[in-house]
Amino acid sequence: MYFDIAQLTCDLDSRRILSAIDIKPRSAKEIASASRMSMSRCYRMIKEMEQNKIISRVSIDRREMSYISNLRSIELRLEEDRLKLIVCYRDGTITDLRLGPEDLEKQVKAPMRQEMAQDLLEGTGSIEPSTVS
Repeated sequence: MYFDIAQLTCDLDSRRILSAIDIKPRSAKEIASASRMSMSRCYRMIKEMEQNKIISRVSIDRREMSYISNLRSIELRLEEDRLKLIVCYRDGTITDLRLGPEDLEKQVKAPMRQEMAQDLLEGTGSIEPSTVS
């Protein structure tokens, strides 16, 4: 689960969504517009982020669901041969996790995720700065 959180927050579209809903809840339509992505992509990302408890549904009215970020901050560091992931949630909960190469090999199953794990360990991947804090 926590590796999924790290992977999702490294994704540019996920960071755009989190930036859009960091301060106040927004509908999927508002999120898609603010994030400059299609509605279908937005709904897929929202579903995945909701499953990983990165965002929550907030009912503003009966017709439309809104979403808000559960995250206060994410910190991902490379310390020696380990990844250190610190997740701070809006409710004050803090998760501190350390992953080594052997942990990533156990958790990673899909080929795309294996590439992501290798990119994280090698320090390659997205050069986009994170806007989530």
